[in-house]
Amino acid sequence: MRATSRITAGILAGLLFAALPAPAVQAAPTQPGPDRAPNVSVAPDRNADPILEGTPRRPSRDVGKVKKQQRSLKAAAATTLPTFDRDGYEPKVLQPVAYPYREEGAPVDDPGLHDEHGVRMFSFGGQIWDHPVAQAQWGLKNITSYLNHGDQLYLDRAIANAQRNLDRKVESRGAWWYPYDFDLTRCAGRPVLLAPWYSGMAQGQLLSLFVRLHEITQDQKWREAADKTYATLTMGPDPAGPWASWVDTGDRVWLEEYPESPGTVGERVFNGHIFAIYGVYDYWRITSDPEVAALFDGAITTIRQYLPNHLRNLRWASNYSVGCQNPHLKYHVIHTEQMLKLYEMTHNSLHATNSYLLRSDYPDPGVSGTVRFEAGTHVGYTFNSSGDITGSKSLTLASASSAPADQRIRVIGRNMYYRITAGAFAGYLVPETVGQRVLLGKVQEQKYTPNLMLNVAPGTYTGYAYDSAGNVIGSKTITFPAASGAPLGATAFVNGRLSYQPTAGSYVGYWLPHVTGLSFS
Repeated sequence: MRATSRITAGILAGLLFAALPAPAVQAAPTQPGPDRAPNVSVAPDRNADPILEGTPRRPSRDVGKVKKQQRSLKAAAATTLPTFDRDGYEPKVLQPVAYPYREEGAPVDDPGLHDEHGVRMFSFGGQIWDHPVAQAQWGLKNITSYLNHGDQLYLDRAIANAQRNLDRKVESRGAWWYPYDFDLTRCAGRPVLLAPWYSGMAQGQLLSLFVRLHEITQDQKWREAADKTYATLTMGPDPAGPWASWVDTGDRVWLEEYPESPGTVGERVFNGHIFAIYGVYDYWRITSDPEVAALFDGAITTIRQYLPNHLRNLRWASNYSVGCQNPHLKYHVIHTEQMLKLYEMTHNSLHATNSYLLRSDYPDPGVSGTVRFEAGTHVGYTFNSSGDITGSKSLTLASASSAPADQRIRVIGRNMYYRITAGAFAGYLVPETVGQRVLLGKVQEQKYTPNLMLNVAPGTYTGYAYDSAGNVIGSKTITFPAASGAPLGATAFVNGRLSYQPTAGSYVGYWLPHVTGLSFS
């Protein structure tokens, strides 16, 4: 039996929920919330971390001895990757502001753990450890801030984090590898990664950092580092040495975040694979090498083949990896953004469509705004981790009102809900229903560069112009006797409705709500 309370009130038009007497707030469920996983955050954290998805342990073997053995493997022992599938994706030239990793810069004050040299570090077991991915990401953020502001502080920090990895590198088979010196346990059924282990994600992100430093400083040291690091992504697995790429039994090439050694297979991690692709793309930018473009093509072909059947979960968050079939909200949001970036890098609309579908399955819930409630009866809910209702509250309004919300979130097995933060429904989720309850304004926008094509079937369509608060300030209705189209610059949820934004033609300045007859390609 579910707990239910009911409040009936006649409320004057425009009266905010926050002005009502505060009701008793129902205790939150003891189980994890609608995203199901206790280790998933809805905070806008986009820093993928291979350690947070496992459990670090002190090394179980002599790391120095293993590195010495790996360094003894000379370039003549290197093997190349077997032949892999390629769809024909071609890298496109981007404007520098659109390069991967240019979205987020570093603050002046470093809030994370670092050593006296400004190098990002990781702590566990009473000791601090080097963390190649964290150092690469911190270096790239500092590059962005340097390009944005010109402050030498940022460039010095980027160089310090890059240099740390050069100082620690293991040169094996003629290439440079950047080790993790602690063991890492993964999800159930996966072997422990034994130190020193190496990550394709780290190799790819450091490759991006070395390329950017070479472009900025013109120092050949960074070009050599890029050359030697890229070489690691072209080698086949070696049970006796470090490796980061492999071709699976379906002829798909993986830039492997978690290579399992001794052995020649990996977990096939989606986000880490794509972050490594960014490094391949950056290296292609400075080389124009057709062999680099071929690896770029093959790695993206792998995504096209695996995403629909192994990673995507209809109406829920995508899986973290092929080997660990665990939906993960944080990484689902990262996947969604990565697919949009791959569209920019290839101009192939399939990747924009995949980003659109992933957003439809589980859009980034971290939004804020005002929910408008029309006159009538409304019900707020609490849920457990299985999507079962654990509590509800009913409220009848004589006229329209509004309340603040801080999430637009899918509840598992259900549709979209808004989390209300003040007033009678504080702490409750209310269902999104056009005509009854909508979040005003534009949220969860995807911009398409280059523009996609909005396809318009014969029929009548109405577009709307909005102010920043979501108020309708204009509309335009047009009847199309024949099929038409227009360049599509963005899609978003506007006043609760999926909407399209043309960038040319009759609807410039208007958003077209999705209806039958509208599609994009």
